[in-house]
Amino acid sequence: MQSRPLDAQELYVRIGHHLSIMPVDLERYTPENEIWISKAVALIKAAGDPRDTAEVKAAATNYRGTPSYYGKTFWGIMQRALASAELAAPASSAGAFLPVGSQMDAMSAISKIFKEAQAKVLVVDPYMDEVILTDFAAMIPEGVQLNLLSDSASVKGTVAPAVRRWTSQYAAKRPIEARTTPPRALHDRLIIVDDNKVWSVSQSFKDLAARSPASIALVPTDVAMLKVPAYADIWTTATPL
Repeated sequence: MQSRPLDAQELYVRIGHHLSIMPVDLERYTPENEIWISKAVALIKAAGDPRDTAEVKAAATNYRGTPSYYGKTFWGIMQRALASAELAAPASSAGAFLPVGSQMDAMSAISKIFKEAQAKVLVVDPYMDEVILTDFAAMIPEGVQLNLLSDSASVKGTVAPAVRRWTSQYAAKRPIEARTTPPRALHDRLIIVDDNKVWSVSQSFKDLAARSPASIALVPTDVAMLKVPAYADIWTTATPL
């Protein structure tokens, strides 16, 4: 059975995700590394660049015998494929994959998403702290409602006072509300814009791309159609912070 071809957005998401889970030491052979490489070969082949496809196949074929040499090549090939896939993907998907230490890139990627909002943004983060307000919330256009949803078991104590200070300073100019769910009820980290588009965030906003690679990926429409009403129901029953 022939596999289904990937569209531009899906290819971009898959390559970016695979880069984000790249083994730390590919210059040492392990079966797990070889599995990662096999999947990388399939993604590069799907990307369609003949030179990269030939190069990654050669590296994979020779990897087991000389991992210290060929293990170095995969990062560059995958980065080239990601750059090409990003150009082909919809603009809303761009900038979704972030290497370690790229906190400014993370802020830029979040900013692009927040600026799309016209009425409402819901941020879901079980481990939320004040960073969502100090570093990110001001990127949302004035007049757009910001709703913050966290988990009562893991939300940081700095959120409530930060929300009070935000409300005191901005009032209706930048409306905000924060709520919490029962303990351990939340597992996703999401941005939902205008009850329409949904982005999945791989890490808590307070740690985004700080110590490990991060991803901010647009959720496929069929999945978003399930997430939006589900989180609307969760928000309705959540407790005001």
